Amino acid sequence: MLCSIDYWKEKSDSLSDRYTDSYLYRKSMILSLKQQISFDAYCCTVVNPVTLTTVGAITECSLEPIHQKLLTSEYFEDDVHLYKDLVKDSVKTARLSDTFGKQESRRFTDILKPHQFSDEMRVVLMDKGKCYGFLTLFRKKTGTYFTDKEVLLLDALSSVIGKALRDYFYMEFEESTEAMSTDPGVIIVDQHLSLQSMNEAGKKYITLLQEFERSQNRSSIPKPIQAICSKLVAQKEKNLTLFIPVANKMQLVASASFLQTDISKNTAIAITINRASAKEMLEHLMETYALTAREKQVVKACLPGATTKEIANKLNISYYTVQDYFKVIFYKVGVTTRNELVWKLFAKYR
Repeated sequence: MLCSIDYWKEKSDSLSDRYTDSYLYRKSMILSLKQQISFDAYCCTVVNPVTLTTVGAITECSLEPIHQKLLTSEYFEDDVHLYKDLVKDSVKTARLSDTFGKQESRRFTDILKPHQFSDEMRVVLMDKGKCYGFLTLFRKKTGTYFTDKEVLLLDALSSVIGKALRDYFYMEFEESTEAMSTDPGVIIVDQHLSLQSMNEAGKKYITLLQEFERSQNRSSIPKPIQAICSKLVAQKEKNLTLFIPVANKMQLVASASFLQTDISKNTAIAITINRASAKEMLEHLMETYALTAREKQVVKACLPGATTKEIANKLNISYYTVQDYFKVIFYKVGVTTRNELVWKLFAKYR
C-alpha cells in the first residue's frame, strides 16, 4: 500500500531539516520511494528554473552509458513527454507506456528498449509555477509498467519535492560565499563530448563540479557541461550560457560555443567557466526571486542610490507607486531596507 501524501510531506520536511545539501536530500527521497515504488534505475536532476538546463544530477549507474543520449534526445524536441512540455502541462507526470501502440517514441525505440528498459516515468518537480528539477524512474522487466496509483502518487510528489528543491536553490545562493581565485576556465570537447584539452583553471572547475555531484568517475564530464553541450549540438545555437549554483561554494557561469579547429573539419566545442559577475548575479537573482519586469526596473534604478522621487521621474510613475513596488520587492527578496536589497542582489558579489 502506498503511503499518503501527508506522509511524504513530513518525510520531505524531515530530510530538508537534516541535510543542507540537495544531493543528500534527493538521494534519501529516492531510497524512500524505492520502498514504495518498484523501479530499476533513476535520475533526479536539479535544473535552472529559467532555462530548464540541468545544474546537477544523481544518476543510477546503469544509466551512465546512455545518459548522454537521453540528454541529446531531450533537446531535439521531436519526441513524446519532453520535460519542457510537462512543465506547461496541468499534469506533471508522464508514463511512457501510455504511448505504446499510439505514438512512437524515438527515445524508447532507439535508446531505452535496446538497453532492456520497458517503461519510463517522468515527473517535473514544481513550486510556485516554476520547475526546479526532473525525476525519471525506469523499469526493466518486460511487460511490467508503472501503475495508475504510482502515477497519482508521483504527480502529488511533484510539488512536495519541488518545494524542497526551490528552498535548496535559494539556500545555495544565501550560503555561497567562498571565493575561488582563478583565471577563466577553458575546456575543449569534441562533438561526442570527449574531453580534448583544458587549462588549469578549467581543471579546477571540473573538479569542483564533480565533487558537487559526488562523481565516482573523475574522467567523466560533469552533468551541467554535458547538458549545455548537448543543447548546443541539438539546437544548433551559436552559443549558450548556463548559470550553475554550487552549494556552499559559489555561483558559476558556463558558456559553450562551436569551435572550428585548424587541424580537421570536425566541430569542437569550447566551454568557458567563470565565477558569476555582480551584473550576472543581479539578473539571475531577480529571476530567481520572481520579480516582474517593472520590479526589475525599480531595482536597477535604485542601485546608484537614487531617491524615490528620482526613480518615479525616471520610470514615469508616481512617488507612492514606487513605494508600493519596494514593499513587494522587499517581501519577495526577504529584506527590509534598500541597502539590504542592494547588498543581497548586487553589492556582495562585486
